[in-house]
Amino acid sequence: MTAGSDSVVVETARRDNNFDALRIAAALAVIVGHSFILTGRLGDEPKVAGLQLEYIGVSIFFVISGYLITGSWERSRSVGQYVSSRALRIAPLLFLVILLSAFVLGPLVTTLDAAGYLSSGQTWRYLINLVLLPADGLPGVFDGNPFPGVVNGSVWTLRAEVICYAVVLLLGLAPRVVQLVGFTAFGAASIVLVLFGPVVIAGSSLSAAGGTWVFFAIGALCRLLLPRRVFRPVIAAPIVLVWLIVSPLVSGLAYPLAWVVISYAVLSFGFASTPVLRRAARFGDLSYGLYLWAFPVQQLVVLFLGVLPFWPNLMLIVLLTGALAFGSWHLLEKRALAARFRLPWFRTPAVR
Repeated sequence: MTAGSDSVVVETARRDNNFDALRIAAALAVIVGHSFILTGRLGDEPKVAGLQLEYIGVSIFFVISGYLITGSWERSRSVGQYVSSRALRIAPLLFLVILLSAFVLGPLVTTLDAAGYLSSGQTWRYLINLVLLPADGLPGVFDGNPFPGVVNGSVWTLRAEVICYAVVLLLGLAPRVVQLVGFTAFGAASIVLVLFGPVVIAGSSLSAAGGTWVFFAIGALCRLLLPRRVFRPVIAAPIVLVWLIVSPLVSGLAYPLAWVVISYAVLSFGFASTPVLRRAARFGDLSYGLYLWAFPVQQLVVLFLGVLPFWPNLMLIVLLTGALAFGSWHLLEKRALAARFRLPWFRTPAVR
């Protein structure tokens, strides 16, 4: 968040912007995109400017994250504050989803008997997701689905996000000019991974991660270089319109155009304060939960109900995932974030 970014508060304790609404929209875009993939209808997925909906959704998350996490570091009074804030936003829900997947969902739906499931090395290997190493499947789980063997295909972006957190920390310890050079180099290296890939290491695609890192780097550079007044919806709207019209004519430039247009549009509409939209988080900061719960819920719906028509399938997924996101925010995520203020480095002023 990715999806696991700060509660969206930019320079103020009030939620007076549209970032929460954008993050919910990004999570829904990922859900819609995955709904085609997970029901075996990949060829039917609508695209925007030649790009998959799930790619656009993840891109939105990373632009916002790049801007806000860089700001979070600037506001942190110590390394401990920054690290604990990041860990307590990402880890609690990740741990819950992975453990429930391995020890509740898996035993309930696996085609193996209980002894075979629990004795399988694949079951225990799945737990390396707790430390964000790649392991997609559980034994006998979702093997007959149209998208077989993958329990939660959204977790990989959290690996990419945590690497971005580390980059912010390392560069944040350096002078500002080094930060600018560093984020520029990070973005340039990510572009190389995208354009000259695929690059895969230890089962993880660095080229796919590079596609998210470009957006994060752009968001971070915007935070460091540009005043907020530069980001204006009245400018962003015609840019997006021209992008949508021109993109089919320059398909080879789909990704470079998206890096610029999506980044500027996200920050411009995010900083705006639109009635209704600026209150998108009034029921909780649900975007991370929507993002992380959705994939296994979608696989379960296909397993038990088969491939439903698009709209009934989508409405059911959003209802179930929304309920889980609401519950996990209020029962776990919000409490975990509040717990950081009991840590000694939050109670004692520190100077970097």
